[in-house]
Amino acid sequence: MNEDAPDNGTRPEPKKIDPEILDAILGKPASVQMTECVDAAEDTTQSVDDREIALDNLEMLIENIDNAANLQPLALWPRLVKLLDDPEPSVRTGVLWVMGTAVQHNPKAQKSFGSNSCLKAVLEVLREDTVGEVRAKALYCVSSYVRANVAGLTEFISQGGLLVLLQAIESAATVLGQKTFFLLRALIDEALDEETPQELRPGSTLVDAIVELGFVPATAKAIQPMVASGESGAVVEQAVMFLAALAGTAKGKGAVSGSAELKELAPKIKQTFADFDIAGLDALL
Repeated sequence: MNEDAPDNGTRPEPKKIDPEILDAILGKPASVQMTECVDAAEDTTQSVDDREIALDNLEMLIENIDNAANLQPLALWPRLVKLLDDPEPSVRTGVLWVMGTAVQHNPKAQKSFGSNSCLKAVLEVLREDTVGEVRAKALYCVSSYVRANVAGLTEFISQGGLLVLLQAIESAATVLGQKTFFLLRALIDEALDEETPQELRPGSTLVDAIVELGFVPATAKAIQPMVASGESGAVVEQAVMFLAALAGTAKGKGAVSGSAELKELAPKIKQTFADFDIAGLDALL
């Protein structure tokens, strides 16, 4: 047979590769994996552990900034919001972890988070959930959304977010209280940081609102038992750092220096934190 003879003009049809085999070789596209993760998280016939794993996998996927931005075209934000009502605390925690990671330093994801009314749902969890770990993760999500994001912070304030934080301060002796003080201090630092572009800095209205809503007396009341006992743990330290940062602002200085509650605590705070490197501590005391 002459192998060099011309063919008859027909070619055999290429064999179609089984999609499952192709996925095994190349891996599924991230968009498919993300959708499947949410499918699994929603599937209440699966074990809670499997649903948690699905959310863990989703969180790893959306650490990629482009994948996080794709939550919007994949229509996954509304489904995640709905999962915040799940009866399993670990599922709610996992969803909040995903949301917080997605919006952190990601303007596209932040914009879609806002347009899908996600903040309202997360604030409700932060305010109403009965599980401390879930509330703490909701605060992480809020923090990721509002820091270095003036539009997000404006939305947060307009939706009564500062009042929710004021309520969280009542849980001062917990991780939630510690994280609340940290967030407040971070926002004040952003407002005062002249190296940060103006469009990324909170305006003076933030400090004004913090003062007017009574954060100073609320903080003093919350930490009083711990300060009285000489405690210098993370919660008290973060509270003192928040108050010191606030005292570094024009309006905050008056509120801090004029607080009768803080004047009572000042000697003990000075004694406890004398060796700590806390900026603005002198202004506080």
